[in-house]
Amino acid sequence: MQSAALISVIAGYALFLVIHAGLADAQRRDNHQRLAASLLLQLRGATPPALPLENETLQIRLHSEGPELLPQQQSLAGGEQWLVSRRRVSTAQGDWQWLELRQNITDSLAKERFSQLLLLAVAGGSILLTFVLLRLVLRRGLELPLQKLEHQLQALDADNLGDHLLDPDHQPHELRPIALAFNHLQQRLAVAWKLESSFVDGVAHALRTPITLMSGHAQRLQRHPLPLELQRPISVMASEAKRMGLMITMLRDLSRANAGRLDLQLEPLDVDQQLLIAYERLGLVADGRLLLPSPASELPSTLIADHRRLQECLDALVRNALLDSEGPVSLEASIEEDWIVLHVLDSGNGMSSSERSLEFQRFRSGTSSSRLRGSGIGLSLVDALLKAMDGNLQIADAPDGGADCQMRFRRSLSPPSP
Repeated sequence: MQSAALISVIAGYALFLVIHAGLADAQRRDNHQRLAASLLLQLRGATPPALPLENETLQIRLHSEGPELLPQQQSLAGGEQWLVSRRRVSTAQGDWQWLELRQNITDSLAKERFSQLLLLAVAGGSILLTFVLLRLVLRRGLELPLQKLEHQLQALDADNLGDHLLDPDHQPHELRPIALAFNHLQQRLAVAWKLESSFVDGVAHALRTPITLMSGHAQRLQRHPLPLELQRPISVMASEAKRMGLMITMLRDLSRANAGRLDLQLEPLDVDQQLLIAYERLGLVADGRLLLPSPASELPSTLIADHRRLQECLDALVRNALLDSEGPVSLEASIEEDWIVLHVLDSGNGMSSSERSLEFQRFRSGTSSSRLRGSGIGLSLVDALLKAMDGNLQIADAPDGGADCQMRFRRSLSPPSP
């Protein structure tokens, strides 16, 4: 917009200079024609002027031969500019002659160039002033409001839809319809989001009981001797029922976290102890691939979190790492300034930057070639649980290749509870 406005101003001044030069040239030729017409009348009169007449600015001669010549500009060797014309005239004696009128227009052209330079200077100053004023107007009236609007839109999340409506009265006139339309869209999305959360919570609650019954019956059947052809189907049924039960629990927790109804029992927890608990609990399902290096020789640190939810996060990240890679998975901890970081490192192919930005989306599984299958809600649930505990989840590249899933908590120096 600014460039188009400046181009328009420059084009307008250029057109004005061209028109001004054309009008000045037309005025000189018209004055020349008037002077020639006046001389013709005097030559036809009773007392014609004595010719030739020559001076520095005007030369008038009579020629016995033509042809007629319209006013045209001629340049002399000294740089002078003359306007020359020749017209047929009948003298008092009845002869035909040609009146040649030569007019020095060097000073006129110099004044014209000076006026053009003056106009160019005025145009340059005007363009500069227009640029500055236009820049200020666009910045105050459009650029800054758009940046503020962008920051407000970037701060919106699914959990706070409808809570931070834009104020149309504080927006420029051009942006008010956009603000109103976005407020209406945000309100509709907030209603739809609440209905979705309620639906997911209700479905998870309704499915939990039959899934639990299926899992219980399958485990009860496994305690009795079964024919060989039924052992594997029953085992698969028990495993799938357990996996479905875990998914239902994750869906329910995710819905409650989004609705702000997640029950948390926050307490100081010892970092090394929490990693050891996760290692002992998940070591059986990892088939020896889960590693727990010796803790670093640092002072014991504590973090504030819910013990059960923290173990759920570690469980989801470890299982996700076991699916993403075929090598070992390590549990480590580190301290980075005011943060305590729990690491789950795998030896897979890692994640690209574009995949990391999409990995926390619900029902989206990773695209790693070694991944077997996944529900697509594990990382999104971990992210929601950590945010509820004032932490966050980040995915980085592991030092030896693979992915480094980092659970980051605010550091607490208080001793852990006994």
